[in-house]
Amino acid sequence: MPFAFGRDRKMRKTDEFSSVFRFRCVASGAGLDVLAAPNGLEYARLGMIVPKKIVATAVGRNRVKRLLRESFRLHQAEFSGLDVLARLKARVEEEVLIGTFLAGMNQCSSCVARRARPNSKMDASA
Repeated sequence: MPFAFGRDRKMRKTDEFSSVFRFRCVASGAGLDVLAAPNGLEYARLGMIVPKKIVATAVGRNRVKRLLRESFRLHQAEFSGLDVLARLKARVEEEVLIGTFLAGMNQCSSCVARRARPNSKMDASA
């Protein structure tokens, strides 16, 4: 099921979030940071950080997460093998949020691919 978003597609543990932060592949946009790192799996996973300081109500935070989750779900096949982390920095309109998220995922995907290439060349020569 290419559009499924089950339990295995969510990042939950602190170590999973920390590994994405340590990899340092970041795309910043209008009120949203998108970070990515390879996960060694056949599918992409999503993690979200939506602070109370930015969106005060639980209803608002859940709406932001729902929008991010849905756009990730529809495009997850393009980003297989990545852990994607979305961190909200400022309140933005829904259309801008989704556009920034998709652009950030594309940018981070190419960043991860660029970093993976030199390693594969070094492994082949060794």
